[in-house]
Amino acid sequence: MGSDPVIAIVGAGPVGATLAALAAREGLAIEVFEARPGPAEDPRTLALSHASRELLESIRAWPAGATPISSIHVSQKGGPGRTLLEAEEQGVPALGYTTSFAALTGSLARRLAEIGIAVRYGEACEDIALGTDAAHLRFSGGREVDAALLVLADGGANASRIPGVAFREKDYDQHAVVAKVVTDREHGGRAYERFTPQGPVALLPVGAQFALVYTASPAEARRLLALDDAAFLDELQSHFGDRAGRFVSVAQRASFPLKLRAINAPVAQRTALVGNAAQSLHPIAGQGLNLGLRDAASLAAVIGATEPGEIGGVPMLEAYRLSRVRDTSRGVAFTDFLTRAFSDGRRLPTWGRGLALTAFDLFPPARRALAERMIHGARG
Repeated sequence: MGSDPVIAIVGAGPVGATLAALAAREGLAIEVFEARPGPAEDPRTLALSHASRELLESIRAWPAGATPISSIHVSQKGGPGRTLLEAEEQGVPALGYTTSFAALTGSLARRLAEIGIAVRYGEACEDIALGTDAAHLRFSGGREVDAALLVLADGGANASRIPGVAFREKDYDQHAVVAKVVTDREHGGRAYERFTPQGPVALLPVGAQFALVYTASPAEARRLLALDDAAFLDELQSHFGDRAGRFVSVAQRASFPLKLRAINAPVAQRTALVGNAAQSLHPIAGQGLNLGLRDAASLAAVIGATEPGEIGGVPMLEAYRLSRVRDTSRGVAFTDFLTRAFSDGRRLPTWGRGLALTAFDLFPPARRALAERMIHGARG
């Protein structure tokens, strides 16, 4: 534990661990610090794009047992129009995949151990002091580190310690009610995104089940959580319809508030912020984690193109910032637009939403462009 790393990554979640594995190719000294006492056991469902699978396979960290999404059915409640995105049309084996947070972080932890990247569990960051030559960090276990580059991949837990960092926030006044549900029909790898006046409802195939994300007002979310299983399933059936079959069981209900949070700049002195430390999105269209993994890939590419003695310097950090402007800004705008346009009839009336969905369905180039955007983000 003696010598200081060149790169200190705070946060061993999917984005921080992926960055560590990618940057390890450059032969630099890297350490990862995680406040949790050990690998995550979080069962929550993650949605990964096909491009994210390719990235994780490139570092040999793709989790076993992920469920492929072969198609996505998009519709709206109370109006006409629907569209169907299909992997075959995109020329990929799957549009995306689902896995659990624990499975993905476990796979990444094993890969980091194989390549000799140390993950220091139980080490909460207690202080950060940024200097011209290094970032000085102090951790709860007493360890102090000077790193040429500090990367915050901790969901924003330490962003307030970084001078000049500010966030733009929007409270959607919505909660996501999440659960695991089973229907009387095999899903065949199909996911569903249904827009309703209360907000989107998503079903993602996970094994033989679906992961449900049901958007509602805070009061409605509390009411839904208080229902017994049979009453909840009845409400869900009425709200979603029968396109996925009849809902027959539900488990693991929970809820959390939905907000947009985007940083003013993903860099500061000797510091880069990635993933949810830089931007936190509405879960609509499943873009958040995939955007964060592209942060990791871009930062690793900039590190690889920088001389070791210049790691963490202003030119390197500016190169990283510029590499993320297009993808990040468009990712934030894309999810925010979908949330507003398909939940607020004043912005886009029902007939307008129906017309848009029908146009996507009838015009293959537009449909392919939408799927490409969801898979790869705003490239170029």
